[in-house]
Amino acid sequence: MQGSKIQLSESELELACNAGIILTKNSIISKTIALLGSVEESIAEQTDRGRLFSISPKISRGEYYEGLPYVVLDYPRYSRSPDLCFIRAMFWWGHFFSSTLQLSGNIKTKYIQAIEASYGILAEKEYYIGINTDPWQHHFEDNNYVPIRTLSAGAFQAILMEQEHIKIAAKLPLLEWQHAAGFMINSWNLLAGLIT
Repeated sequence: MQGSKIQLSESELELACNAGIILTKNSIISKTIALLGSVEESIAEQTDRGRLFSISPKISRGEYYEGLPYVVLDYPRYSRSPDLCFIRAMFWWGHFFSSTLQLSGNIKTKYIQAIEASYGILAEKEYYIGINTDPWQHHFEDNNYVPIRTLSAGAFQAILMEQEHIKIAAKLPLLEWQHAAGFMINSWNLLAGLIT
């Protein structure tokens, strides 16, 4: 019987026997959803922003972004391929909170000049620009994001023009949980200001 050959290591067996680990994880995810719910309430009050913001905010969760749980709040969440517009607040287990503006298609074309003009504030506030051709990568490794402050205005503009999509993002360490709501609200306001 093949199943009898599948064994757990001692550390895996110890974890499998400890229900507290999963209960604690579930509690953290529930608190994260509540945190993003409070952010959603705060930003949803600002409803007079036009067509891109006409679709209600949405909180969703998953278990396997690169093998780890995550929770996201998307608002706006406009998707009419190839036109995309998202501002995504994300909690990624073991990594960070992030706030990302993602644009493509005609929406990218419409707002690219406003984003170019915001180079200084984005660099000052320690935002990153996406350089990966896959718009659905959210990690902050060197092959995905570059700090805007390390780029000249010309290099920033070149990346905006070359990519089929634009991703502008900031991150906050999970150890700064107490600042997460303020970080996400402030970032949302800055990013939403680029597309209104």
